Amino acid sequence: MYDKNALHSKAITKEDLQARLEEMSQRVLNPREGLYGPRSMAWKINRHTDIMFGAGCANLLQLAHPWVSQAIDQHSKTQTDPLGRLRRTFINVHSMVFGSLDQVLDSAVKVHNIHAAITGKVSESAGRTQKGSDYLANQIGAMLWVHATLWVTGLRVYQLFHGALSRAERDQYYAESKLFAYLFGIPDAAIPDTWEDFIAYYDSVVDSDQLAVGDVGRQLVAFIFSMRPQFLLNRHKIHTSILLPERLSAEFGLPARSAKNQAKFDFDVKLIGRIMRHAPDSVKYLPPYIEATRRIHGDRIGPVTRMTNRIIYGQPLLVS
Repeated sequence: MYDKNALHSKAITKEDLQARLEEMSQRVLNPREGLYGPRSMAWKINRHTDIMFGAGCANLLQLAHPWVSQAIDQHSKTQTDPLGRLRRTFINVHSMVFGSLDQVLDSAVKVHNIHAAITGKVSESAGRTQKGSDYLANQIGAMLWVHATLWVTGLRVYQLFHGALSRAERDQYYAESKLFAYLFGIPDAAIPDTWEDFIAYYDSVVDSDQLAVGDVGRQLVAFIFSMRPQFLLNRHKIHTSILLPERLSAEFGLPARSAKNQAKFDFDVKLIGRIMRHAPDSVKYLPPYIEATRRIHGDRIGPVTRMTNRIIYGQPLLVS
C-alpha cells in the first residue's frame, strides 16, 4: 500500500513523462487516429460544442487550488492576454484528444516543458496552503486535480444535454481518461482504479482544505468575467455558479444559487439542447473533431472548419 500523500507531493520529471508516453503509445492501435479515434467515448463526448458550457466550471475548479491560481497569476498572461491563454489551453487539450499520435506526443511534451518552468512561492495563505511556501506546476497531486476537473466536468455537462451513459460506456470513458492522465506524466499508482474511486477522490478534494479561494483567485475570476461580450459572460457566470460546488461558488463571489438563477440555467440548457439537435455538424461539433475525422479519411478540410478554427484557436488548422 503506497502513501497517497507522499506520492501526490512528488514532482513529475521528464523521465516520468517519457515512461508514461511510451506506455501510452504501445496501446495506440492506429497512430493516424491518435490516442482515441472515432469509436472512443472520448470523441463521442468531447466532440460536442455544447461541452464548452462547462468551461467556466472546469476553469474555476482548477483556480480553486491555490497552487494553480498562484501559478497563473505569477507566470501567465491571463490579465494582459486572456484570450491568448484560453486559446493555448484549448489548443493543447484538443490536440491531445483529437490529434494524431505524433501531435498528441508533441502537445504532451510542450505542456510538460511549460509546467516545468512554473515554480515559485505562494503570496497568500488559503486553506492548507501557507504564504511563503513553495509550489510547482508539475506535481502529481496538482496535475491529477487538473486532470479530474476536465473529465468529471466534461461528463457532467455531456449528460446535461445528451442523457446519462450506460455503465459500460462510463467505464470505457474512465478507462480512456487514464491514457489522458499519462500525457501529464501521472503514474498509475496515483490514478484511482474505477470511476467510483475517481469520484470519491474528486469529492474528497472538493470537501477538503486543499481547495480554498484567496484574493488572487477572486481577482483572476473577476477579470475573466469582465471581458466582452459582457451579456454572454454574465450568463455564463450563472451557469458556472450552478455547476460549481456551492462552497466554491460562494468563495469566488459568483451569483447565488437562487431559484431565479436555477431557472435561467435550466432555460439555457433546454434552449442550447434544442438548437444543437437541429444544427448542422459544423455547429454541433467542435472543428478539431471534424478535422480529425477528415484526416482519418484523407479528406480536404473545408472553409467553414478553417474559419471556425481561426475564431477559436487563432489558426486555420489544428489536428490535420
